[in-house]
Amino acid sequence: MKKRLVTYLFVVVMAFSVAIPVMAAEVVEAETKYTMTEQEIAPRTEMTRIYWRNHNGQVQFRVWSITNGRWLTDWTNAV
Repeated sequence: MKKRLVTYLFVVVMAFSVAIPVMAAEVVEAETKYTMTEQEIAPRTEMTRIYWRNHNGQVQFRVWSITNGRWLTDWTNAV
């Protein structure tokens, strides 16, 4: 008798643990649909990388634009 009760409770708990997240996911999916007129343009940050070198005993750096694929600065002496 105890085994049947435990099995029944296990089945009920598993049914709710699967059904509730699925129902919640369907609600969220319905709320996040957008049309083209509702989308906004968002600014994005330019990605850069700094390169360092030691030129005649002086430490220098130069900034490379990963976004545009070009140098943004010349070699500049670091302080």
